[in-house]
Amino acid sequence: MSKTRTHILGLPRTPIAILAMLAGAACLAGNHALVRFVADEVGALETSALRFLWALPLMLPWLIRSRFRVLHTRRHGLHFLAGFTTFASTLFLFAALAVLPLAFATSLSFTAPLFAGVMAIVILRERVTPARWTTIIVGFAGVLIVLRPGVAPVSPASVLPLGFALAYAFWFILMRRLGGSESKATTTIYQTLWSALLLTLIALPGWQWPSWEATWRSAAMAGLGTAAIFLVAWAFDLAEASIVAPFDYVRLPMIAVIAYLAFGEVPDLFTILGALVIVGATLVSARLARPPD
Repeated sequence: MSKTRTHILGLPRTPIAILAMLAGAACLAGNHALVRFVADEVGALETSALRFLWALPLMLPWLIRSRFRVLHTRRHGLHFLAGFTTFASTLFLFAALAVLPLAFATSLSFTAPLFAGVMAIVILRERVTPARWTTIIVGFAGVLIVLRPGVAPVSPASVLPLGFALAYAFWFILMRRLGGSESKATTTIYQTLWSALLLTLIALPGWQWPSWEATWRSAAMAGLGTAAIFLVAWAFDLAEASIVAPFDYVRLPMIAVIAYLAFGEVPDLFTILGALVIVGATLVSARLARPPD
């Protein structure tokens, strides 16, 4: 669908894009909460594997519709690397969600765009202004506010969401490399296949058959995660990234509410303040990275 069309079904594209982004953020918030429920029973490794195993049947319509032509590619190595990065980022994130307060883990995970900015400068040789460097440094200062080292004990588990952010940032770089030659369907299918295989292999030694409750929750977790991918991709297709991307940060208060209702978690002042610094710095950095109109 071309972005030159200003309306869909008689409605303006931009409000629909914003609603799609908000719906995607809500799906991700629900997905993250379900990770905690499932991981409490079967552990973070098996929960990560279930996320992608449930996603495999969702790939069948694409495969059948294209008569498996969607699997044709000359960039198998890059697809494997992207799949491995997805595998690593999922492990870090699900392990973090299983043991850390949800708002705390989510706040630190929002540093992914900051890491991506640094990687784009180092790997892709992007030029950067002093102002953008300043926003990146301020963003990482927000991490120190959340962790407050020297003021409170820093749990080793606190590095897990930062590990996710680092892996996810590298995934951003790989998507830019693949985007020039591969379709979204091809990229999504190969990432799902590789992630399902790798996560299942490492989860198998300790695999335990989940209860019926954990089974349907893991299916719902995968469904919400897949729906979020579709909704966010649709939002970016309908409107400019600079318009819709900031609405992803609504996910943080959504998760805070869910964490309070489901687990009785209340974020402390340092988590809230640090999250605001991280989000604000990320938004300004993204704005500075845009080419002039």
